[in-house]
Amino acid sequence: MVPTNKKIAVLHPYVNKKWWAVNMMIYLSDYLSNNNNDVTFYTFSYDNIIFPMKNRVISFTNSKLVSFFKIAYCIRDNDFIIIWNSPMHFVWVFSKLLFGSKAKIIWWHHHYPWYYGWNTNVTIKLKRLIEKTFLKYIDIVIANSKYLQDSIKDIYNIDSKILYPILDNKFLDYNSENKNKSQTSHLSTGFTHKGINSLPLSGERGYNETKKIIFSYGRWVFGKNIELVFDTYDNLKNEIRELVLIIWWEWEELNKYKNKYKDDINVVFLWIINKDQIIKTLEKSTIVLFPSKIDSFWLVILESMSIWVPVVSYNIAWAKEIINNWLNWYLVNSQNEFISKTYEILNNSSLRNSLSIEALNTANVFTKNNFKKSLSEIFDSIKY
Repeated sequence: MVPTNKKIAVLHPYVNKKWWAVNMMIYLSDYLSNNNNDVTFYTFSYDNIIFPMKNRVISFTNSKLVSFFKIAYCIRDNDFIIIWNSPMHFVWVFSKLLFGSKAKIIWWHHHYPWYYGWNTNVTIKLKRLIEKTFLKYIDIVIANSKYLQDSIKDIYNIDSKILYPILDNKFLDYNSENKNKSQTSHLSTGFTHKGINSLPLSGERGYNETKKIIFSYGRWVFGKNIELVFDTYDNLKNEIRELVLIIWWEWEELNKYKNKYKDDINVVFLWIINKDQIIKTLEKSTIVLFPSKIDSFWLVILESMSIWVPVVSYNIAWAKEIINNWLNWYLVNSQNEFISKTYEILNNSSLRNSLSIEALNTANVFTKNNFKKSLSEIFDSIKY
């Protein structure tokens, strides 16, 4: 069962950008705190406007090396240390080796460690060697998908347990709040100029048969394949009447695409928006595109499912765990197939409706109760 009356440190290097993984760490922290645990969040950088937290947050702004040792010292007397992401997974080792920490160590993986694919950098090779050496000090490793669990076994030769992410409350509650609304109601039009204020703002769920709206959002770093979304739009805009593309979130090549589409009134770049605005945008969307080839789990997919929006995704390993091909979404294997399936869904309202219903059923699996049950089983496997 989940512990109570324990002192718990949660470590994440950067709590200053809208990352879904950070949201999950915060949710976990809040849940543990609600179970009468003393939880403190440690980080190198914290934005309390983006991530307001009820738990204590300690942010170290020294050099990274100095911060390493300061955090390692501060967490020495905790009962549990939960870490996510490099370089925080080294801090707890310093705490054990230098300051005698007796804490149980939980390493929660949220993505594949891509640096194991790099072979030419001496620093990366050293990091991998040290990382594998330090694994003996970990009490348990958690993966956020079966795909990542298999990857951890392959890379580190250790077993791990799965703790699937869950949806934010606003998405979890959406279906119950809107269950009596028609899935085939029509939305207002008026999408004539750039910006979120130009979106049709009807609260009813449905498909706009005049505007076909493609929505794609996420943290567009290298490898997320955002260019495929624009390629899909370019290939289909002359085939589909009044096709609209909405992109949210900044990324390295944002200005390049903003300049390219500055004269296209049907391409909209959204800035920082909150969960309510994401839901409103999803309500109006005909389809969501997920072009990434590198993620081990993306909550964007579950969010779209909960708002009944069909999705086209690349056929990467973890996606098979939640996407039942041809029933709730489409999995594709090539750029041409990605574009063709997008076209098929955009032009077939009956198909969209059937995909939406199955997608919603899948999203309902990722609930708080299932999360808590899995978390309890994880703590049961640790002797404390």
